[in-house]
Amino acid sequence: TTTYVTGESYYEQTLDSIRNQIGSLPNHLHVLPYIHNMPEVLACTSLIVNRAGASFLAEITSLGIPSILIPSPNVTNNHQEANARTLEKAGASVMIVEKDLTGASLFQSIAGIMEDEALRSRMAESASALGKPDSADILVKEMERLARKS
Repeated sequence: TTTYVTGESYYEQTLDSIRNQIGSLPNHLHVLPYIHNMPEVLACTSLIVNRAGASFLAEITSLGIPSILIPSPNVTNNHQEANARTLEKAGASVMIVEKDLTGASLFQSIAGIMEDEALRSRMAESASALGKPDSADILVKEMERLARKS
């Protein structure tokens, strides 16, 4: 199953575009304007294609999800590209800069990862190595340590 989340403002336009390109939606494709149960969806995700915001990258690395990242060029100091390069360098992600993004390049990247179980597994391990699933505990302990010093 493939889930494509468009955002509310692009939902109808995206559905129309897909229907114009291929006719009706295939049974394996779910196009949604928004996901309300993201933790459940991420728990069963094999590969994610997304922007490279820091908060979301923290989520997917803590879960060990391989990714294809397309950093937004419209952010301060191009920080999403730096985020994506960090994951790519670690082997957790493939980065495609927006100016190089085409349907063909995206399809090729997705197929290359989804058809290679060993690659996907290595990417998942690399993502997990970057993740900090216990970050809340670390922060609480540090706040307690700082409070004791006061």
